Amino acid sequence: MALLYSGLALFLIYVSIFLSKRFGIPSLIPIIFLGILTKDFIHAEHLQFFVELGLILLFFFIGLEFNMEKLKSMTTKSWKAGIADFIINFSLPFGLALLFGFNLTESLFLAAIAYPSSTSIIAKLLIDYKRLINPETELILGILIFEDIIAIILLSVLFGLTKGAVSFTDVVSNIVIMFFAVALSIVLGKLILTNITSYLERVLTGGEDLILLMLGLLLLVAGVFHSLGISEVLGAFILGLMFGETPFAEDIEKSLHDLKELSMAIFFYNFGTSIPEIKQLPNPLFLLLLIVISIFGKIGSTYIGGLLAGLSPKLSFRAALEMIPRGEFSIVVSAMAPKALQPLSAIYIIATAVIGSIIFIYAPQLVDKIFGKTKKRKKEVPEYLKDLV
Repeated sequence: MALLYSGLALFLIYVSIFLSKRFGIPSLIPIIFLGILTKDFIHAEHLQFFVELGLILLFFFIGLEFNMEKLKSMTTKSWKAGIADFIINFSLPFGLALLFGFNLTESLFLAAIAYPSSTSIIAKLLIDYKRLINPETELILGILIFEDIIAIILLSVLFGLTKGAVSFTDVVSNIVIMFFAVALSIVLGKLILTNITSYLERVLTGGEDLILLMLGLLLLVAGVFHSLGISEVLGAFILGLMFGETPFAEDIEKSLHDLKELSMAIFFYNFGTSIPEIKQLPNPLFLLLLIVISIFGKIGSTYIGGLLAGLSPKLSFRAALEMIPRGEFSIVVSAMAPKALQPLSAIYIIATAVIGSIIFIYAPQLVDKIFGKTKKRKKEVPEYLKDLV
C-alpha cells in the first residue's frame, strides 16, 4: 500500500502544479490545499524523508547564493529589524488573546503561533519569483534567521509549559549551545574547505559523485545540528555559505536542483496534511482580528526594520509586503498547544499562508502604485544567480 499511496500523492501533486501553471497562481497554494483535502485517505508518512530534505535543501540553496561577507552585512543590518519584529508581532496577538479572555498559557501559545513568518513559503516564493537579487532580500532573510533563533527559545519555553514547568537553565543552555555550534561550524568549515578545495576540484567530475558527496554532507551537518537541539535548516544554510565560496558552487546547484524541487513539492503537501482538523468554528471576531493585526503588524514591523536597516521607504514597504505568510513553525506550536486552540490556529495558518502568498506576488505592483514607478536600470546579475533568474 505504501507504493500506492506514494504514487497517488505524487500524481496529485503533479496535477496541482500543472493547474497552478495554467491559472498563473503559485504552485504551493494548491499543493497545501491538496494536503488538507486528502490527509484522511492518503497516508503518506513514508514520504517523510523528502519532507525533511525539502526544507534542508531550500536553505542550503539560499546559503549558496550568499557569501560570508553578505551574511555579516545581513545580520548587522537586520538585528534591529528582528527585535522590532518580535516586539510587535508577539505582543499584539498576546494582548489580543488576553483581552478576549484566554488564560496566560493559551495567550502565550497564540502569540507564538502568530509571531514568526514562514521561512519555507517566503524562501520558495523569493526563488520562484526571482527576487533573490532584490536589495530588500538581505533584510528579509536576516529577519527570518533572527526569527529562527527566537523560535528555538520559544519552543524551549512552550515545551516547559506543556510539562508544567519552565527551566531557565534549559533555555539559556539551548541558546549557548546554538551560538557555539554555529561559530564552530563556520570556523571549521572555512579551515577545512580552504585546505581541500583544490583536491575536490580534481576529484569531483560532476554527476553522481557530486550529488552523493553534497547530499551526504548536507544530511550529516543537518543531523548534527538537530541532535544538538538546533534548527537543522541553520546547519544547511551555513553549509551552503561555505560551499557558495568554492569554484564548484554552480555545479552543486545544478546537480541538486531537481531533487530540491521534488522535495519541496512533497514538503508543502505534508504542510497541508499537518494542519489540525477543524471540528468546531472558533470565535469569528477574535479570528478576524488576529488575522488583521498579524498582517498589519508584520507589515508595520518590517517597514520600520527596513528603515532602521537603511533601506528606502519604497524598498522597506516592498519587504514588508513579502513577510506576511505564516507556516511551519506555527504548525509545530499548534500541535503542542491546548486542544481547544487547534481549530483556531488551523484556520489562522491557512488564511495567513494564502493571503500572505498572494500579497507577496503582487507586492511590486502595489508598491509601484503607492510610491510610483522608478526608472529601470539594467542590473548585472551575479554569475552565481543566473540559473535562478
